[in-house]
Amino acid sequence: MRKLQNKWHFALLALGIMLLISLIQLIQRNSSEAVLATPVQVHASTEAFFAANVQDIAGKTQTLSQWRGKLLVINFWATWCAPCREEMPELDALQKAHADQLTVLGISLDDLAKTQAYAQQSPVSYPLLAADIEGMALSASLGNIKSVVPYTVIIDSDGKILRSYFGRVSQALLMDSLQGLLSPKP
Repeated sequence: MRKLQNKWHFALLALGIMLLISLIQLIQRNSSEAVLATPVQVHASTEAFFAANVQDIAGKTQTLSQWRGKLLVINFWATWCAPCREEMPELDALQKAHADQLTVLGISLDDLAKTQAYAQQSPVSYPLLAADIEGMALSASLGNIKSVVPYTVIIDSDGKILRSYFGRVSQALLMDSLQGLLSPKP
Protein backbone atom coordinates (compact mmCIF):
# COMPACT_ATOMS: atom_id res chain seq x y z
CA MET A 1 0.00 0.00 0.00
CA ARG A 2 2.84 2.35 0.88
CA LYS A 3 4.54 1.72 -2.50
CA LEU A 4 1.30 2.55 -4.31
CA GLN A 5 1.00 5.88 -2.46
CA ASN A 6 4.60 6.75 -3.27
CA LYS A 7 3.99 6.03 -6.97
CA TRP A 8 0.95 8.33 -6.97
CA HIS A 9 2.87 11.07 -5.19
CA PHE A 10 5.72 10.73 -7.68
CA ALA A 11 3.28 10.78 -10.64
CA LEU A 12 1.52 13.89 -9.31
CA LEU A 13 4.85 15.61 -8.66
CA ALA A 14 6.08 14.80 -12.18
CA LEU A 15 2.80 16.07 -13.69
CA GLY A 16 3.06 19.28 -11.65
CA ILE A 17 6.63 19.87 -12.81
CA MET A 18 5.65 19.31 -16.44
CA LEU A 19 2.78 21.78 -16.12
CA LEU A 20 5.09 24.34 -14.50
CA ILE A 21 7.65 23.98 -17.30
CA SER A 22 4.92 24.38 -19.92
CA LEU A 23 3.61 27.50 -18.19
CA ILE A 24 7.10 29.04 -18.02
CA GLN A 25 7.68 28.34 -21.73
CA LEU A 26 4.33 29.89 -22.62
CA ILE A 27 5.11 33.03 -20.61
CA GLN A 28 8.56 33.34 -22.17
CA ARG A 29 7.18 32.94 -25.68
CA ASN A 30 4.49 35.56 -25.12
CA SER A 31 6.80 38.02 -23.38
CA SER A 32 9.19 38.07 -26.35
CA GLU A 33 6.43 39.53 -28.53
CA ALA A 34 5.90 43.27 -28.04
CA VAL A 35 2.51 44.08 -26.61
CA LEU A 36 1.44 47.47 -27.87
CA ALA A 37 -0.72 49.96 -26.04
CA THR A 38 -4.24 50.74 -27.13
CA PRO A 39 -5.15 54.40 -27.62
CA VAL A 40 -7.33 56.08 -25.01
CA GLN A 41 -9.11 59.40 -25.03
CA VAL A 42 -7.98 61.78 -22.29
CA HIS A 43 -9.77 64.91 -21.24
CA ALA A 44 -7.08 67.00 -19.57
CA SER A 45 -5.71 70.49 -19.96
CA THR A 46 -2.24 71.07 -21.33
CA GLU A 47 -1.78 74.39 -19.48
CA ALA A 48 0.26 72.96 -16.58
CA PHE A 49 2.46 71.09 -19.04
CA PHE A 50 3.22 74.16 -21.15
CA ALA A 51 3.87 76.24 -18.00
CA ALA A 52 6.62 73.87 -16.81
CA ASN A 53 10.40 74.06 -17.21
CA VAL A 54 12.59 70.98 -17.61
CA GLN A 55 16.32 70.42 -18.14
CA ASP A 56 17.57 69.12 -21.47
CA ILE A 57 20.43 66.60 -21.58
CA ALA A 58 22.94 69.45 -21.78
CA GLY A 59 21.67 70.64 -18.38
CA LYS A 60 20.03 73.75 -19.85
CA THR A 61 16.54 74.67 -18.64
CA GLN A 62 13.93 74.44 -21.38
CA THR A 63 10.48 76.01 -21.20
CA LEU A 64 7.93 73.56 -22.51
CA SER A 65 5.92 76.49 -23.88
CA GLN A 66 8.46 76.74 -26.72
CA TRP A 67 6.69 73.74 -28.28
CA ARG A 68 3.19 75.23 -27.96
CA GLY A 69 1.51 75.50 -31.36
CA LYS A 70 3.24 72.41 -32.75
CA LEU A 71 2.00 68.89 -33.29
CA LEU A 72 3.65 66.95 -30.45
CA VAL A 73 4.23 63.32 -29.58
CA ILE A 74 5.28 63.42 -25.93
CA ASN A 75 6.78 60.24 -24.52
CA PHE A 76 7.31 59.84 -20.77
CA TRP A 77 9.97 57.20 -20.19
CA ALA A 78 12.64 55.94 -17.81
CA THR A 79 16.07 54.41 -18.34
CA TRP A 80 15.13 51.34 -16.27
CA CYS A 81 11.95 50.67 -18.30
CA ALA A 82 12.45 47.95 -20.95
CA PRO A 83 9.35 48.85 -23.05
CA CYS A 84 10.48 52.49 -22.99
CA ARG A 85 13.88 51.59 -24.38
CA GLU A 86 12.31 49.29 -27.01
CA GLU A 87 10.06 52.01 -28.43
CA MET A 88 12.69 54.75 -28.62
CA PRO A 89 14.09 53.69 -32.04
CA GLU A 90 10.55 53.79 -33.46
CA LEU A 91 9.94 57.23 -31.97
CA ASP A 92 13.26 58.29 -33.46
CA ALA A 93 12.19 56.99 -36.89
CA LEU A 94 8.89 58.88 -36.58
CA GLN A 95 10.76 62.10 -35.73
CA LYS A 96 13.17 61.67 -38.64
CA ALA A 97 10.40 60.87 -41.13
CA HIS A 98 8.18 63.81 -40.12
CA ALA A 99 10.55 66.36 -38.55
CA ASP A 100 9.03 69.12 -40.65
CA GLN A 101 5.51 68.40 -39.32
CA LEU A 102 5.80 67.19 -35.74
CA THR A 103 8.09 67.08 -32.73
CA VAL A 104 8.69 64.06 -30.56
CA LEU A 105 9.67 64.98 -26.99
CA GLY A 106 11.16 62.36 -24.70
CA ILE A 107 10.66 63.27 -21.05
CA SER A 108 12.69 61.07 -18.72
CA LEU A 109 11.57 60.34 -15.17
CA ASP A 110 15.22 59.89 -14.24
CA ASP A 111 17.68 62.47 -13.00
CA LEU A 112 19.89 64.39 -15.40
CA ALA A 113 22.98 62.18 -14.97
CA LYS A 114 21.12 58.94 -15.74
CA THR A 115 19.34 60.53 -18.71
CA GLN A 116 22.63 61.89 -20.08
CA ALA A 117 24.34 58.50 -19.73
CA TYR A 118 21.50 56.74 -21.54
CA ALA A 119 21.39 59.37 -24.31
CA GLN A 120 25.12 58.97 -24.87
CA GLN A 121 24.74 55.20 -25.13
CA SER A 122 21.56 55.28 -27.27
CA PRO A 123 21.25 58.65 -29.04
CA VAL A 124 18.01 59.79 -30.66
CA SER A 125 17.23 62.69 -33.00
CA TYR A 126 14.45 64.15 -30.86
CA PRO A 127 14.83 66.31 -27.73
CA LEU A 128 15.35 64.39 -24.49
CA LEU A 129 14.48 66.16 -21.27
CA ALA A 130 15.24 65.06 -17.70
CA ALA A 131 12.25 65.79 -15.47
CA ASP A 132 13.22 63.49 -12.59
CA ILE A 133 10.42 63.04 -10.05
CA GLU A 134 8.53 66.09 -11.39
CA GLY A 135 7.98 64.10 -14.57
CA MET A 136 5.27 62.02 -12.90
CA ALA A 137 3.33 65.19 -12.04
CA LEU A 138 3.75 66.38 -15.63
CA SER A 139 2.51 63.07 -17.03
CA ALA A 140 -0.40 63.10 -14.57
CA SER A 141 -1.34 66.61 -15.74
CA LEU A 142 -1.66 65.12 -19.24
CA GLY A 143 -3.91 62.27 -18.13
CA ASN A 144 -1.53 59.59 -16.82
CA ILE A 145 -3.96 58.49 -14.12
CA LYS A 146 -2.25 55.09 -13.90
CA SER A 147 1.21 56.58 -13.16
CA VAL A 148 2.84 54.25 -15.69
CA VAL A 149 5.71 54.45 -18.13
CA PRO A 150 5.90 54.47 -20.97
CA TYR A 151 3.10 56.98 -21.35
CA THR A 152 2.70 58.73 -24.69
CA VAL A 153 0.47 61.70 -25.53
CA ILE A 154 -0.33 63.29 -28.89
CA ILE A 155 -1.12 67.01 -28.65
CA ASP A 156 -2.29 68.94 -31.70
CA SER A 157 -1.14 72.43 -32.66
CA ASP A 158 -4.13 73.93 -30.80
CA GLY A 159 -2.93 72.36 -27.53
CA LYS A 160 -5.63 69.70 -27.44
CA ILE A 161 -4.82 66.15 -26.34
CA LEU A 162 -5.84 63.90 -29.22
CA ARG A 163 -4.73 60.50 -27.91
CA SER A 164 -2.73 58.93 -25.17
CA TYR A 165 -1.25 55.50 -24.67
CA PHE A 166 -0.54 53.61 -21.47
CA GLY A 167 2.33 51.29 -22.44
CA ARG A 168 4.59 50.61 -25.39
CA VAL A 169 3.87 52.29 -28.73
CA SER A 170 5.19 51.73 -32.24
CA GLN A 171 5.67 54.05 -35.19
CA ALA A 172 2.78 52.33 -37.02
CA LEU A 173 0.46 52.70 -34.02
CA LEU A 174 1.24 56.41 -33.75
CA MET A 175 0.86 56.90 -37.51
CA ASP A 176 -2.69 55.54 -37.25
CA SER A 177 -3.49 58.30 -34.76
CA LEU A 178 -1.66 60.96 -36.77
CA GLN A 179 -3.51 60.26 -40.03
CA GLY A 180 -5.14 63.41 -41.25
CA LEU A 181 -2.74 65.60 -39.27
CA LEU A 182 0.33 64.99 -41.40
CA SER A 183 0.62 66.17 -44.97
CA PRO A 184 1.39 63.42 -47.47
CA LYS A 185 5.04 63.15 -48.50
CA PRO A 186 5.71 63.94 -52.19
